[in-house]
Amino acid sequence: MDFCRSADEQAFADEVRAFLRAHPPETFPADGTDAGYGSGAHSRAFLGALGERGWLSLSWPREHGGQARPMAYRLLLLEELAAAGAPFGPLPGCLQVADSIIRHGSETLRREILPRVARGEATFWQGYSEPGAGSDLLALETRARLEGEQWILDGRKIWSSHAGVATHGTVLARTDPASGRQRGLTMLMVDNRLPGMEVRPIRSLTGEVYHYEVFMDSVRVPRDWVMGKPGEGFAQLLHGLDTDRFWGRYYKAPFLERILALLVEYANTTPRDGGVLAGDASGRRRLAHAATEVAALRALFHRAAWLIERGMPATGPVSAAKLMADELGQRVLALGMELLGPYGILCGSSRWARLRGEIEHQYQTSWGHTLAGGTSEIQRTTIAVRALDLPAEPRARG
Repeated sequence: MDFCRSADEQAFADEVRAFLRAHPPETFPADGTDAGYGSGAHSRAFLGALGERGWLSLSWPREHGGQARPMAYRLLLLEELAAAGAPFGPLPGCLQVADSIIRHGSETLRREILPRVARGEATFWQGYSEPGAGSDLLALETRARLEGEQWILDGRKIWSSHAGVATHGTVLARTDPASGRQRGLTMLMVDNRLPGMEVRPIRSLTGEVYHYEVFMDSVRVPRDWVMGKPGEGFAQLLHGLDTDRFWGRYYKAPFLERILALLVEYANTTPRDGGVLAGDASGRRRLAHAATEVAALRALFHRAAWLIERGMPATGPVSAAKLMADELGQRVLALGMELLGPYGILCGSSRWARLRGEIEHQYQTSWGHTLAGGTSEIQRTTIAVRALDLPAEPRARG
């Protein structure tokens, strides 16, 4: 595995940086809040600017309107955007859903949705979790029945990121209740504008809205708005979870590097006891340890990307990277709160806030990350079973 960038890859990274200098991220209006994963706020305007440059379809096959560039270019784009603090919140979900449409979507979805994704016009929410089906996603109660050329969809989803500002959702529904828990499931693409769709906000610890609850009452979905074949939703779910854990966390390392850079500068410039805050040996050691862990996190994701690009099994490595990304994020931001001391609890609107209140905001949002996309406990079980070949359940003693 080669960590060095080729001349062409470096030229692309330089192109992205030049774009960010010419179009400062903070000048783009935000449509949704920053949930602290490293992808910034939800900005349709920023996504559209990326689409104008063809950067949303970098790795798509040419027959689907893409540039057929290697996966590395997509990863470089995410790294540069995260390092700059850009508002690309919906982009990871767009990349994930577009890949699924290209591989498993109907010709109708490819024709109608992919061009809108490429222009930055279509964004997505994920309809997996339900009030009674969190980690046990197969306990879902959402139903869809086929009537002629339409699916009649009824159910309720919760903790759906971006659902209130997105245009479409991917909804897992049970289409054959007589089948077993893993069978009879179908993944449907749903337009948020359809009659019967109701989206309600869920206010977070920070007072902002990132997650939503979605109610579907006899929503009529076109028959061919299906990901994969009817009844193959379980396979789509597993693929969706793996890709969500990767694309939803890949840029956490450059994001944490940016946060560490803010903390290091703060420590080097903040007076303390006749010197500066960085004069404290304990604080220096903790910052150095955090930087070491962030470097290790980057390596974990690069390995997972290397496996994914080659079509090799990556479930265990992706779970390991997701687990470390979320727990390390909590540790780094907790360290930031300690370094800022009493100023750490002030939000960005306070005149006394330090670092624009970013540490306080990111710290509070970080606590939900070890639940979203599969809890840390679920990730450890996945690593044990899929990477270490340990039993899923304790073996009875003979």
